[in-house]
Amino acid sequence: MLNRPLLSVAVVLFTAISITYARAVWQGPPQMLAALGQETRDWVQGLRNKFGSPCCDTADGFPVEVDGWDMAGIVDDTSGMTAWEAKDARSGYRVRLHDGKWHDVRNSALIDPNTNELGYALVGLNPMSFSARCVLPGSGG
Repeated sequence: MLNRPLLSVAVVLFTAISITYARAVWQGPPQMLAALGQETRDWVQGLRNKFGSPCCDTADGFPVEVDGWDMAGIVDDTSGMTAWEAKDARSGYRVRLHDGKWHDVRNSALIDPNTNELGYALVGLNPMSFSARCVLPGSGG
């Protein structure tokens, strides 16, 4: 027979830990967030990846350091792929996430760097897989 109170505590702890690590939180200085005007906040909230999923809010994405993203990732040849497969192909961009490792950015997650109104790179994480749901390269991308 299972010890119900112990099982309940384990479920609560697992859920709390999962939520803590799964959510991307604003990692920049508070003044950076406070300095965003309402128009820019609305723009960030309106960002969508190529599957139409929202990228992040101004409070749940996180800025990426200058040395935390580059264009040295793997580029998949999409010439023989369907449109759906091409969206999931690697774009050539990569980001270093909180685990300290480099992760290739899928085409579906890449936001056109020419539209960046922030000037710095921004990443929105997929809370289930810890992969980049959206990546907005910074200046120079």
